[in-house]
Amino acid sequence: MSEIVFGNTKMLSYASHLDVRKVLLLTREHTEFLWFQYFIKNMKGFQCELQWCFDLSHLHEVLSQETFDVILWDCSYRDEDPFVFLGFLSFDSDQTPVVCISSESDESLSKVIFQAGGADYISKPTLTSHLLERSLRNATLRHLAERQKDTKSHIDSLTGVVNRRVFLDRFHQSILRADRHENVVGLVLLNVDDFTSVNDRFGYKAGDQLIKRVSSRLRQGLRKSDSLARIGGDEFAVILENLDSATDASYVVAKLLELFEAPFDLAHHQLLVTLSAGIAAFPEAGSDSDSILKNANRAMQDAKLRQGNSYDYYHHKMSVAIERELALEAEFRSALRHGQLRLFYQPRVCIATGQVIGYESLIRWQHPTRGLLMPDEFIPSAERSGMIVPMGYWVVEQACRDLARLQELGYDELICAVNLSFRQFYDKKLSETVFRIIYNANINTGNLEFELTESAMMYDQEYTQKCLKQLTQLGVSFSLDDFGTGYSSFANIQQLPVSTIKIDKSFIENVTTSADDEVIVRAIISLAHNLQINVVAEGVETEAQLAFLKRHHCDEAQGFLYSRAVDFDTFLTYLCAAKAARLEIAGR
Repeated sequence: MSEIVFGNTKMLSYASHLDVRKVLLLTREHTEFLWFQYFIKNMKGFQCELQWCFDLSHLHEVLSQETFDVILWDCSYRDEDPFVFLGFLSFDSDQTPVVCISSESDESLSKVIFQAGGADYISKPTLTSHLLERSLRNATLRHLAERQKDTKSHIDSLTGVVNRRVFLDRFHQSILRADRHENVVGLVLLNVDDFTSVNDRFGYKAGDQLIKRVSSRLRQGLRKSDSLARIGGDEFAVILENLDSATDASYVVAKLLELFEAPFDLAHHQLLVTLSAGIAAFPEAGSDSDSILKNANRAMQDAKLRQGNSYDYYHHKMSVAIERELALEAEFRSALRHGQLRLFYQPRVCIATGQVIGYESLIRWQHPTRGLLMPDEFIPSAERSGMIVPMGYWVVEQACRDLARLQELGYDELICAVNLSFRQFYDKKLSETVFRIIYNANINTGNLEFELTESAMMYDQEYTQKCLKQLTQLGVSFSLDDFGTGYSSFANIQQLPVSTIKIDKSFIENVTTSADDEVIVRAIISLAHNLQINVVAEGVETEAQLAFLKRHHCDEAQGFLYSRAVDFDTFLTYLCAAKAARLEIAGR
């Protein structure tokens, strides 16, 4: 067996036979890779080269540089729902068959997989070398047979419009003609908003009916010279030739979206369907089909940030912003690998006694050229790229190591608070990974507190409650950060093992000058105490604010009045000074 490293992928060849199939494995965990490697190594009649991609950000690069016979996809490895992710795989891999493997045996997931174009679906508990071999073999044979079909294969069987393969060829030819005659060609990508909820609510047959009717309605708004194609499960593309200018495409899109102001009659229900559209044009948005497709897709993703029949137009400023964003993402990945991240600590002080009883762990990035960066300069990018998950585990691990050091030095009563991003709950191995980190650090788990946000609690309430219950059994406690800024209520909090709430600093800032903020803060403190919940005030900067909080029996305070967030050594010095001052007062 030979091993070849390829970027963020690894290839293993199990045969030198000429008729060797190339298989791309998509899974994040190395243990999962070893597991699939074992099954593939023991297959008897199917020889393959296994290439492993463990970083989604490199998937497009891998697919653009290599051609595969089949993709083996662990369904837990994705950033969005399986319908969307399979559509991306189909689009980016030139419709390479995808065999999906999941630990779930839920029939609804398998239906989604097949609905979205997956070649096969296997449940992990039933996986064997023989079953995997049969699935890979059948997927490749079916794919070869499909490529040999007649011209009918160029038509999307559901909608009757051309499919992605024909669309790509037509778009390429359109660009060549436009370049030759110095014309403008517009490209519009349209995505049905929240299509998966239609499948969930009405079933997959109704979902198919809706896609057919969306296609029909789109054709009503197009000229005969315009070319409509279905390029994904819920995604369409329109080629607009012979435009006078790039902005003419926006008039066409506005006309198309107007058609969707009327509801559809679906399964005896009046259903209002909205679309999100991205527009890009040759030559403004690029000189080739790939560039224009990429830019139209970026515009569409921006349009999806708004609600209901929205479209966005690609422009150069968007490209500059995106390139800057991609550069920052690349630098952040490097920061994780090369130890550029730092943890700073800000004390939490008991208002009644003035004693330091805990601290919050706050991340910083020691950038090699830009200096020390604050979280708001890189956290949004980390969340969009998915890097927030490995970053979050790094924070937990580093915080636990430093907590262990403090406990060894005798500060064994301090509570260490660590923030958990809502994306952390996307990882189904959250509880398992946190348990491993805590076990390795050998800390008293009663001193560890995880700060949650509302978005974390609302992601998947059933799964979130399960995770919190498992972590609570380890002795970990939970607090709710930025309380009062969103939709949290004490009724919701009662359903979760939250022992502390943190009043957002926006209320504390004006608590001594704003009657409204004073009423809100007093009410939060009173209601929390009635429910036996601890209250921490964030952003305390003045003695007047502290006096107000003390007068109304707030439990703890955190802010610049006591200390800014500082590195571990400085924080340790702060603790030593606070301890010495306390002993001096006690000795008087």
